[in-house]
Amino acid sequence: MTLLADDSITDTASAPASPAAPDGFNLPALSALTVGERLIDPDQIPWVPYVPGVDVKPLRLNRKTGLWVNLTRVAGGGTVSRHYHGSAVVGYVLEGSWHYIERDWVAKPGMMIWEPPGDIHTLVTGEEGTTSLFLMEGPIFYLNDDDQVIAFDDVLTFTKMYLDYCAANGIEALDLDY
Repeated sequence: MTLLADDSITDTASAPASPAAPDGFNLPALSALTVGERLIDPDQIPWVPYVPGVDVKPLRLNRKTGLWVNLTRVAGGGTVSRHYHGSAVVGYVLEGSWHYIERDWVAKPGMMIWEPPGDIHTLVTGEEGTTSLFLMEGPIFYLNDDDQVIAFDDVLTFTKMYLDYCAANGIEALDLDY
């Protein structure tokens, strides 16, 4: 049962599904506003060298929203330099472990990490390295010791990096802009 804006109740279990019909709020169905679903096979995407000891495998590079999703693989004892994100980040550890040198916790397989925008941190892996899934929106800013921005990346720089790597290595790039 769903309570609608006009205080009436509808039995959603027996209502026929119509992907183009408005919902109870008189809004168009979400399916009419978005692209079709995608099935992305990470095995069809190469590991792209990012910085020494860090490789990324982009899974989504949405230029319209600025959302970028990637697998990040960091070698054992590796580091992702001191940085912060312009928007919140969600991370999920698949293999290995990592922590921020500025914190007292360790992220292990199966753990999810949420980072607020503007939080400054330095990712360091355990000796076994790590592979994690990250969902980001907006830029990542790399900092020097004086908190000055010395580099940045975003969905556009990652898209270029992915396409350039594929072109240089004779790999057909997937359309990850969805």
